[in-house]
Amino acid sequence: MRLASRAVSVLAGIILGGVLLAATAPLPAAETPRHPNILRLALAGDPETLDPAGMANAVDILLVPLFYQPLLDVTNGTNLVPCAARSCSNFDQRIFTLQLRPDVMFSNGRAVVAGDYVYALERVLDTNTAAIMQPYFLGIRGAKAFVAGQTNHVAGLRAPAPDTLVIELERGDPTFPYLLASQVAVAVPREEVERLGQTFYIRPVGDGPYLVEKWSRGLRLRLSRNPYYHGPEPQHLDGVDLLIGIDETTGLMMFERGELDIADITGIGIPFPSFRLLSNDPHWRGLIERETLFGTRCLVLNTEIPPLDNVLVRRAINHALDRDRRMHVAQGYYSHAEGAMPPVLPGYNPLLRGYDYNPDKARELLRQSGLALPLHTQLWCSTSEDVRAQCEGFQWDLHQVGIEVELKQATMAEVFEAAGERGRVPMYVSGWFVTIPDPVDMLGTQFDGRAITNANTMNSAFYSNSVVNQLLDQGAAELDFPKRFAVYQQAEELIVRDAPWAFLGHGNLYALRQPWLKGPLMEPLWWYRFDRVWIER
Repeated sequence: MRLASRAVSVLAGIILGGVLLAATAPLPAAETPRHPNILRLALAGDPETLDPAGMANAVDILLVPLFYQPLLDVTNGTNLVPCAARSCSNFDQRIFTLQLRPDVMFSNGRAVVAGDYVYALERVLDTNTAAIMQPYFLGIRGAKAFVAGQTNHVAGLRAPAPDTLVIELERGDPTFPYLLASQVAVAVPREEVERLGQTFYIRPVGDGPYLVEKWSRGLRLRLSRNPYYHGPEPQHLDGVDLLIGIDETTGLMMFERGELDIADITGIGIPFPSFRLLSNDPHWRGLIERETLFGTRCLVLNTEIPPLDNVLVRRAINHALDRDRRMHVAQGYYSHAEGAMPPVLPGYNPLLRGYDYNPDKARELLRQSGLALPLHTQLWCSTSEDVRAQCEGFQWDLHQVGIEVELKQATMAEVFEAAGERGRVPMYVSGWFVTIPDPVDMLGTQFDGRAITNANTMNSAFYSNSVVNQLLDQGAAELDFPKRFAVYQQAEELIVRDAPWAFLGHGNLYALRQPWLKGPLMEPLWWYRFDRVWIER
């Protein structure tokens, strides 16, 4: 809402200006660190990879700033600042010239040069890498020819000098600098990737403040200081100790005993049953922090699978769900959603009105559909306690209006893999949190019908509307932010009318941290920034 207009001025000042400025069961005892300046965290499972190009898991991405420095960085959600690059100038929002800081070095002692970024970005674009971020960089000149195997080099990536990186796009894009602050806009040493091969994901060589000291799979991941680190953020910590195999309940109990510095760094920070308890406890509630995220939680409705291929049924589902109750909006756990774009996202439309909770309206829409009741469909949900409880609530809400829902539980990875396959998953609980604070990354990635594939599609509602597709093209090409946002708002109105999602709520991120952990912990685009905190006992 009001934040959107502030973000517009920030974007205009930074990008258009031409130069970027500067229980009762026994708990596992946490090993007492030899030095008190160790950040202690817990994860339910091992990271899938520490190679930035291969990261697809949100929890893995949280670790990137510990190992790597992106070209640019972001603070306060939309404020771009220098990082590994000391400056970024642009010509016509199409050619970006980055001057690198001269003192940046990899953890093997070699200086970082511009060619390392050319190699890293070509590696992201290489289909053999299967990088989830590849589609974001296809706007670089020559990227599509490179992906198609027509050339062995991306024409729009150049390193005319060791300290100069030039990135040329096919067309102007005012949001591209935000990709330079993402988890893949980092330097990677070719010689180490080729030497280590598949083991690079276990012990990466980066230019960030820390490196892997020891990784005992299923037990713990220890990080220590990179002796060659030079960066804008000091090495606040002597190391990081991540305990593996700790569930949310156990982590909270360890936190209460002072054995963890942050209670939980998965999901949205605090499971709801614990959130209610802690927020009402005078001892703990003062340690809870909240940050609004650039994201939306949704029930994805597969528009190709009956009866969800009927728009009246999809609208009825939106009216039938008691969304604010299921998402605990009154308690502040989520924020109310009218559409896809959250209020903090530049381009948000405060006048947009979606679907109110109205079971009678839902029944009327189902009657108008002409389909025989009750309807039958399937809702896939993960085994997470919070998600399972939400899905049982949705199941009840839909039963009240004449839609019988079978719940199918699977792991989160299984749900997402199946949802990307055509004709397989009718409904599932999901969410999209943007990499770029612009409507292009919410509407463009999720609702472009031309991006539909038979497998691994990002448009998992398999939604296509030719008018929406045209508006998405028009919005992406518009360089003037007010005009750009107006076009995207038109597209969102049509999307909401077509109801490929049930818009459940906008995510809020919570953190429960110890009083001795200081510094800015939460960042809307990154969620948590462990490299920015320090310990004062």
